[in-house]
Amino acid sequence: MFENPVKEKLARGEVVWGASAVVPDAFANQLVISTGVDFLWIDTEHCPFGPEDIHLLPVMARKANCMPMVRVAGLDANLIKKSLDAGAMSIMVPQVNNAEEARAAVRAAKYPPDGTRGVSPLWTFHMGISWDDYLPNANQEICMVLQIESVDGMENIESIAAVDGADVLFAGPADLSAALGIIGQMKHPKLKTFLAEFPKRVAATGKAAGISVGSYEAAKEAYDQGYRFISIGNILFSGLTGLTKDLKELKAHTLSGTT
Repeated sequence: MFENPVKEKLARGEVVWGASAVVPDAFANQLVISTGVDFLWIDTEHCPFGPEDIHLLPVMARKANCMPMVRVAGLDANLIKKSLDAGAMSIMVPQVNNAEEARAAVRAAKYPPDGTRGVSPLWTFHMGISWDDYLPNANQEICMVLQIESVDGMENIESIAAVDGADVLFAGPADLSAALGIIGQMKHPKLKTFLAEFPKRVAATGKAAGISVGSYEAAKEAYDQGYRFISIGNILFSGLTGLTKDLKELKAHTLSGTT
């Protein structure tokens, strides 16, 4: 009952695909889940809401066999605990710079004896699940995603990946551009070189490399480079962008008088 579908796929060497809606709205996130993504990215770092606002979004994802992943605002044991108690199966921690921070993130997400997480997973009541069934399996279920976004993180990839309980190392291109002194220059050769080498370095440790992309072409490139945990970004934004393009073409077509 508590097998994590994403961890199982990664263990088989498969690629997993995810997306987000960037709003804590049930309908919007159900639309994302209904596309068949492997994981739902619920972002409480950069979006203007926190764990208290995500309500039953993780439960919705669980019911569809989609892994709910909450990105917390930082390496904070309280934020990690609240997100897991709301039903997250995966925690993404931004700005992980070294193995010590990676171990702290894992400890915060695991029950004793593997960690220090407090016990009160309230999401179970919404699914009719007994704590007797869940608690013994909770530690194994959780997928820890650690973001590499700094120069220190770049230098410590291998030691971070070696931490027991670290499942995915996730490159953060925007923050990495800032760390490299080329903020916002997403096509700069220095950044592109690092992002191309990143999955190779992570794969050599036996862990999966992750990244977020914004287009079909970028997703194919990421896969070809060796990324296996790939977010295709904000589905609602992408869908509206595509609809906007189609609408402009339709308007141009009708104005031209062609049939």
